[in-house]
Amino acid sequence: MRFAILALTLLSACAAASPRKPNILLILVDDLGYRDLSCQGCTDFETPHIDSLAASGVRMTLGYVSHPYCSPSRAGILTGRYQQRFGHEHNPQYDESNLELGTDVAEIMLPALLTQAGYRTAHIGKWHLGAAEPFRPLQRGYDRFFGFLGGGHHYFKADGKGEYAGPLWRDQGESEQQPSYLTDDLTDEAIAIIEQPAEQPFFILLAYNAPHSPDQVPDQYLDRHQGIEHLARRKYAGLVTGVDEGVGRLMATLEEQGLTEDTLVIFLSDNGGRRGSSDNRPLRGNKGWLHEGGLRVPFFMSWPGVLAAGESYTNPVIALDLLPTALALADVPLPPNLDGKNLMPYLIGKDQEIPHEVLHWRVCGGEGYALRRGDWKVVHDVSMPDPELYNLAEDIGEDRNLAAQKPELLAELLQVHHTWNQELREPDWTETHARHLTDERRAAQEAGSRQYPMPWVKD
Repeated sequence: MRFAILALTLLSACAAASPRKPNILLILVDDLGYRDLSCQGCTDFETPHIDSLAASGVRMTLGYVSHPYCSPSRAGILTGRYQQRFGHEHNPQYDESNLELGTDVAEIMLPALLTQAGYRTAHIGKWHLGAAEPFRPLQRGYDRFFGFLGGGHHYFKADGKGEYAGPLWRDQGESEQQPSYLTDDLTDEAIAIIEQPAEQPFFILLAYNAPHSPDQVPDQYLDRHQGIEHLARRKYAGLVTGVDEGVGRLMATLEEQGLTEDTLVIFLSDNGGRRGSSDNRPLRGNKGWLHEGGLRVPFFMSWPGVLAAGESYTNPVIALDLLPTALALADVPLPPNLDGKNLMPYLIGKDQEIPHEVLHWRVCGGEGYALRRGDWKVVHDVSMPDPELYNLAEDIGEDRNLAAQKPELLAELLQVHHTWNQELREPDWTETHARHLTDERRAAQEAGSRQYPMPWVKD
């Protein structure tokens, strides 16, 4: 990369000038489509603040998550390990009394390791890694928590029981606070921590629930999109706009506090865009699919003065890399059993090799699987009769199955998958993903679509 020498010099100078470790702000959005930012090609609404963040740093053009839907993907991010290694392969049912439904407590999470290195740590927003007490954020290493324990929540109320209507949580217990608009409230919480004077650096995981359903949007965001005729798409655009406004406020706060050059900001989605209102083009599939639309996500890292602005990193990376990257910056020795890699040497040009020779995915205990090696990808998703083979460099949309033309390569890659699969354990619990995905794939086929039908798309 052309900025390698400059970036490496700046990183060394930064480390020599101050012993302070960088702040880390990880912005994780929920169910964002690959094309649903204007910097990613969106044309029916704009995201100027997220675009600015992307332009200020490095875009991972082949940025992946380790699972095509919510909870397992988050378990991978916070452990740096393929979550199938510890049985977390499905979304857990929301149950505050069930001691079996949550990320294995033997797994050490990122906040616990950063706390030991002197960081202030906060989880804000969606948790979804177990609702029973042993699995909650403060039990997994965080100092602070504000948000909700399940997989989603109402945006305007928290006055009932259960997953979406239950109380918001603050630290160890339920809060009486009612949301004004939850996306804005989560931004406010992060800003309050950034503005708090402290000698210790911070790690904040800001896990927005937007643009996940329910489609509840205030007029201030919905009214900006009156030109979008399709109601579900218009509401989705409003949900994304709320996040974009939040990102703008966060970046302005870092600037006001003089922390811009002391803070690594990471932005990504937990999986591909959700069905029926997101846009994952030119990728095939959506949330839940093992095609690119379920796995490849918008993924940016910004650290002015260290990472050059406006650059792209074009080798495959995965969200599992975030934990070792953060630990390396915090000067924490890396645990020996990680699947992720510290990305900083690659992003500044110190290491010219590729971070990962192979990336793997598995769902439903192996009923569905995929892998990428170089430009080649094997997909054998749930309800597919046979594994398919694609060259992603020539066929980003996974339209041309080359399995029949390349049987020896397919067999070789299937053996790579088999070897990896032998290292994994059976899922600790199950749910209904296979049935839902089968229905989605059928609907896409009947509509002649490469993802779940998008009725607002005219071409």
